[in-house]
Amino acid sequence: MLGGAIGDAMGHPTEFMSMSAIVASYGPAGVTGFELWWERDGRRFAPYTDDTQMAEIVLRALLDARETGDDLDATMRRMAEGFVAWSERPQGGHRAPGNACLSGCRALAAGAPWAEAGGETAGGCGSVMRAYPFGLVFGDDPERAELWAAEHSKLTHRDPIALAASSAMAVGIARTLRDEPVEDVLDAMVTAAGRRCSRTAAMMAQAIAEARGATSPDVTLDRLRGWAAHEAIAAAVYVVARHPTDACAAILEGANTPGDSDSIATLAGALVGARIGLSGLPFDWVRDVERSDELLALAARI
Repeated sequence: MLGGAIGDAMGHPTEFMSMSAIVASYGPAGVTGFELWWERDGRRFAPYTDDTQMAEIVLRALLDARETGDDLDATMRRMAEGFVAWSERPQGGHRAPGNACLSGCRALAAGAPWAEAGGETAGGCGSVMRAYPFGLVFGDDPERAELWAAEHSKLTHRDPIALAASSAMAVGIARTLRDEPVEDVLDAMVTAAGRRCSRTAAMMAQAIAEARGATSPDVTLDRLRGWAAHEAIAAAVYVVARHPTDACAAILEGANTPGDSDSIATLAGALVGARIGLSGLPFDWVRDVERSDELLALAARI
């Protein structure tokens, strides 16, 4: 949970920036720590984006549903209520949410069934960025994590690439928590994606092969900019294949990209964080990210 939030906050200031602009603003190495700071209620912190805002809603809905024994349909309806409330009054204010997320929320607010609210061709990364809580809550049941994550995407994104990316992310977290080798986890993620979209699976497999073949991030992460769901999950598996146990390297590599930097770093941070645990994250990053105490308390409920 903290790995995802830290990645989100680290990539927050570089989202929408080209690599030349990142270098011009932050130096040859790009961002090497938090660069964007806000202050509220006497506390200075590094703010995350809508990625973590929505992931928190997903996790709260899953935890509440587990306590009440809700099935998939009831849980998705609970999640829909959370998304609508977020769209109207987001915790901490709006953080550049995507059009598909907002459109889905408007449809939900108007009474659309949760499985039909998302755009049929909405394939941005807005659902995969918030899919990791399914792997956390259903860590002992990767098949359920995969199914529920894919179904939840329909609240805002119904394109197969979004369903595939969301399911792959959830499977990656669940299998990582079982301490499976990173190679097996990545292969399972590709397989899960392939059950819903062969194009997404192929893009992920190519990215993993490039990581194993030492293709430079300047090449791979320039091509996989992460705006679309399949690009985001492919970029994430590329970074994780290169840095499976190094949270700093993974998060910074995701943040220093010429695309949807916060989403790529969120996915990479969550996956590596699930493997190394809280102790593997830099203390000051954990301390300084927005609402770290609240996120830790929420994670403790898992």
